[in-house]
Amino acid sequence: MPRVLIVDDEEMIRAGLSEMVPRLLPEWEVAGACPDAESAWEAIQVLDPDLVLLDIGMPGESGLVLASKLAKQKPDTEIIMLTGYDRFEYIQSALRSGVSEYLLKPVQRDELKESIVKVGEKIAKRNWQSGRLLVQALSEWVVAGEEQALQTLLDLLASEGHLGHGLSYQLRMMMYIKNDIESKGRDLEERHVRASENVDELKRSGAEIRKWAIVPLAKACDLLFLVGERLEGPIPSAEGLTGDGLLIACSDPVTDPSELPLMFRKAQKRLLRSILDGESMSGEEMDRLSRLTVALEMNDLAGTVAVLRQGMEVWKGMEPFQSLRGIFRLIAFFAGPQAHRLKSKLLKQMQPATDELTSRLVFAYDPIILPQEMEKFIERIAQLQPHAPEDRKIIGKVKEIIRNEFANPDFTLEQVASSVYLNATYLSELFKESTGQKFIDYVTEIRLSEARRMLLETDMKMGEVCASVGYTSSKYFSTLFRKRFDVTPTQYRESGTYEKAENLT
Repeated sequence: MPRVLIVDDEEMIRAGLSEMVPRLLPEWEVAGACPDAESAWEAIQVLDPDLVLLDIGMPGESGLVLASKLAKQKPDTEIIMLTGYDRFEYIQSALRSGVSEYLLKPVQRDELKESIVKVGEKIAKRNWQSGRLLVQALSEWVVAGEEQALQTLLDLLASEGHLGHGLSYQLRMMMYIKNDIESKGRDLEERHVRASENVDELKRSGAEIRKWAIVPLAKACDLLFLVGERLEGPIPSAEGLTGDGLLIACSDPVTDPSELPLMFRKAQKRLLRSILDGESMSGEEMDRLSRLTVALEMNDLAGTVAVLRQGMEVWKGMEPFQSLRGIFRLIAFFAGPQAHRLKSKLLKQMQPATDELTSRLVFAYDPIILPQEMEKFIERIAQLQPHAPEDRKIIGKVKEIIRNEFANPDFTLEQVASSVYLNATYLSELFKESTGQKFIDYVTEIRLSEARRMLLETDMKMGEVCASVGYTSSKYFSTLFRKRFDVTPTQYRESGTYEKAENLT
């Protein structure tokens, strides 16, 4: 609602205009009335009116001086000058001072209404243009992270007096989750009405909102940008699902617009948390995640895709919000620590597709769009082609790791599996399938082969040879050596050559 400040030294005129304006133009609010230019200037700093009805001739500082000051320091504040002088030089001075309209006293109702309507149209046009630029700057800086847009945002806020001055900035994510969400999401006017209602509710809770704007993110999700004072407190407490199907998540208020991208990510996380919270996982859903975990651990591409497609069929039959919750839980699984601990080679191959899906979330908070994005993700996963050459590379890498680490007595299959992003059980099976040997047998072969070399080519003591090839027990080392070569390490060394040692067997 636009606001007007009335400035006139005559109390009767102030009272008459204060009554006349809202009666003629109910869409306008009388912010206050002042008897002189000095008190008016102080009130303007606090009230920030859109329009000043200003008497040209007052005791002390004249209306022309105040108009000139407004033109320089608050150029967006419109002025309608009131005067009892019908003289050309006064009109010229007023126009040079940035006055929009000029009315002679006594003010006629129809003339006053016509002048304020003209000013209102001018303000609306300017606000539309300013709002469009603000939404663009917010979209580019807050959502897309384009650094050049930050200065544009700062300039726009400063031009309207919304930078500094103890003001805070806050973001609210608003998602429509009822069954009629698609129609509501497409109705821009409806979305603005809902946002306006939300702002009014915040004002009633004690927040002082100076400016707000809506940045559309998806068909059913908007980002509400707030500028004002006392934004903390009542706003975070309003998070969650409202009775009319509006899910709200808030960022913390900040005083520096450069922090807004970080606040946007926090609001996203809170929105996701709001979707995931409130209802425990069903047994069917837990079973689905369990089967998905096993498939990923075993690098089973077909099994992974099958579980994902089964989930999609289930979600398609649910209500929109339940469908969103199921898909978000799956995305949270892929992006969370539980999946990362699997050390799955397949999961690593899926990472580019997973990253693309999560980057699209900001535009996919919608029960129509999100399932489509999930379908694309599944199809992209299905196109992955694990094949034998890749397995050979993995086994080659494993053998290299063994050759480099066999001397470490704490060397384990699990460590190697982690290095090549595979589940230990799967790696064990893959290694035997590819080499014909068990993993532990291959490690033992490498260790004993190196022990043979040391026994023949060095003067190292038996205990030193044992420790150098990864064994902590000389007795166990000797037992393994004899089992493999049918001679003890000492007999092997005394033979002097590989050939003589072979003749002992």
